[in-house]
Amino acid sequence: APPYLRPPSEWPVSDSLEAWRLRPRAPDWATGFSGWRPGELGALERLDRFLGAAAGDYAAARDFPGKAGTSRLSPHLAFGEIGPRQVARSVVLAEALGELSTAQAEAFLRELGWREFNVQLLFHHPRMGHENLNVAFDAFPWRDDPPALAAWREGRTGYPLVDAGMRELWTTGWMHNRVRMVVASFLVKHLMLDWRLGEAWFWDTLVDADPANNAANWQWVAGSGADAPPFFRIFNPTAQGERFDPDGAYVRRWVPEVAALPASLAHQPWRAAKPPPDYPPPLVDHAEARGRALQAYAALKA
Repeated sequence: APPYLRPPSEWPVSDSLEAWRLRPRAPDWATGFSGWRPGELGALERLDRFLGAAAGDYAAARDFPGKAGTSRLSPHLAFGEIGPRQVARSVVLAEALGELSTAQAEAFLRELGWREFNVQLLFHHPRMGHENLNVAFDAFPWRDDPPALAAWREGRTGYPLVDAGMRELWTTGWMHNRVRMVVASFLVKHLMLDWRLGEAWFWDTLVDADPANNAANWQWVAGSGADAPPFFRIFNPTAQGERFDPDGAYVRRWVPEVAALPASLAHQPWRAAKPPPDYPPPLVDHAEARGRALQAYAALKA
C-alpha cells in the first residue's frame, strides 16, 4: 500500500451526510439498531471482538439465542464492508497463533462457506430469488391466510420462541440464526404460507438482508432449494425452545408476557394453570399442523 495518497487540490462541492436526513425522526424507530456501527471500521471491530471472545466457544454457543455466541458479521458482509476472504484469513491466522482451536475455526469457516455457496447459487440461478429451484414445488398448495401472516410478522403466534424471534427482528433488524430456521419453518410448514412471503418480510426488516442468502436459506427451509432438507423435517418450536433456550432467558427478554413463568412453562405457556392473559394461545396445534403439511407434501409427490 502506498504510504500516502495525494488529495485533490480542490475538493468538489458536496452535501453533508446529515443534510440527507437519512435517520428516522418522527418516530425514531431505529433506536434498537444502535448496536451496529456501519462501515469498515465497525466491521473490523466486530471481527476483533468475535475472535477475542465468542469464537472460543463458537461450535457449541452458536445455537443458543440467549448467548452472544455468533459473530454478527452478517450486515458487514452483506454491505461489503468486510470481505469473506478477510474474515477467513483472520480466523486461520488466529488458529495458527494458537488463539483459536482447530475445531472452533473449522466450525466458523463452514458457516462462512455456506454463505459463499449461496452466492454461487444465485450467480448460476438468478431466478432463485423469486422462483423455486425445485420446480416440483410450483404445484405446492400454499394457503392464503392474511391474519396468520400478520400474526407471524408481529410475533403473536402463541409460540414464545417464534414470537421472540419476530419481535427481536422488528426491534433490532437482526435475528439469531437458529431462531431464523424455526420461524421460517413455522411460516412454511405450520402455516403453509409461501416462502416468498417470509423472504419479502426478511428483506424489509433485516439489517443483513442479502439477495443470495435470504432467498437460498428460505428455499432451504421450504425444501425447494439446492441441497435442501426433506420437507418432512418440521421444527417443533416448543422442543427447539426447550433445547436451545432451556432457562427461557431469550423468550423472557422478547416476550415479557411469559417472563413470570418458570422455565418449564416458558416455551409452552398454554399449559400453565393460569396462562398469561395478554398472550395469545397457539395459532395452530403443532401435531395437527405437522400432519397437514405432510399430507400436502405427500400429495405433491404423488
